[in-house]
Amino acid sequence: MKILSFNTCSVGTQMALVLDEEIFVLEAEFSKHSETFFPLLEDFLKLHNVTLKDIDCFGVVVGPGSFTGIRIGIAVCKMFAYVFNKPCVEVNAFEVLAYTTFEQKHKKVCSVINAGAGLLYYQLFDGLLQVVTQPRICNFEEFQKIMERLVDTEIVYNACGEQKYECSFLSSQQIDFSAQALGLLVKHKALQKKFVSYTSLAPLYIRQSQAENLVLKDDLSISFADKNDILHIMNLEAFADKDDKPWNRESVLASFENKNFGVLLAKKADTAVGFLSFLNLGDEFEILRIIVAPNARKQSVAQRLLLDLFSKAQAVNATSVVLEVNEFNYPAVLLYEKMGFKVVGNRPK
Repeated sequence: MKILSFNTCSVGTQMALVLDEEIFVLEAEFSKHSETFFPLLEDFLKLHNVTLKDIDCFGVVVGPGSFTGIRIGIAVCKMFAYVFNKPCVEVNAFEVLAYTTFEQKHKKVCSVINAGAGLLYYQLFDGLLQVVTQPRICNFEEFQKIMERLVDTEIVYNACGEQKYECSFLSSQQIDFSAQALGLLVKHKALQKKFVSYTSLAPLYIRQSQAENLVLKDDLSISFADKNDILHIMNLEAFADKDDKPWNRESVLASFENKNFGVLLAKKADTAVGFLSFLNLGDEFEILRIIVAPNARKQSVAQRLLLDLFSKAQAVNATSVVLEVNEFNYPAVLLYEKMGFKVVGNRPK
């Protein structure tokens, strides 16, 4: 099996090439991924007399780390997998750090990554690299208290290029990302057939980017809509996905007669910029439509609508939120996975 993996989440670049039982690695201490990734890759493959067509599987680190670096790595992996019709293996940065201790099978491992601004990301694994906790974020002081409870646990820490916010109490556990560990980890998952489609690859963002945080402080308001908002809803309906069957005015008005039907309307300065319609089915909420005006996209409007719905679902003790999405609507699929949705089935055509 031939496997190509790469990590662009930090200031450096790691690549690993598995050729059956052999593994070859590339470590670039500092690189501007957008400029150096492809020249590095070209030289790396040429050195080992391999082409992209020869690769059976592509592996990528999906985060956390540099927002730009994560997007570059995932975009490249998606492109290669699509062009050559090959599967992907996704790993996160915590797993790569933890896998550097893979010979110590019986130890728990806590992977810690400096998130900047005095914050840390962390995730806990047991000795067989089974997940104990999901990725989390906290400040330095909080993590020092967490460390007191981590008995018989090895802590591995990566500063992720942060110098402004040093973390002296973790300095003795500092390790770098390892291309060798990356390659072995992806190979391990590939042998277990833990593949994902390129359409399912999504960044692991534990916190929002600075741009998203600025948007969340804007004048966006969300409220329940009723029949009186039909003009706003129909204006937005005109921006539905081209493969999506549009709702007409009569069907929307008829839906308001259903006591379980609801619409959340997002406005900016009294201008409707998006809506989310749903059914409240008691312990389950079903999302019907999410539409955002083109001039308001990439501004977290859909994300804010989803968060508002989650809050309302929790308030009435609902246990799940479900939806259907066209598998080729990549922006929507990425958003839903980012927000915690999991694929549970596929409806043909």
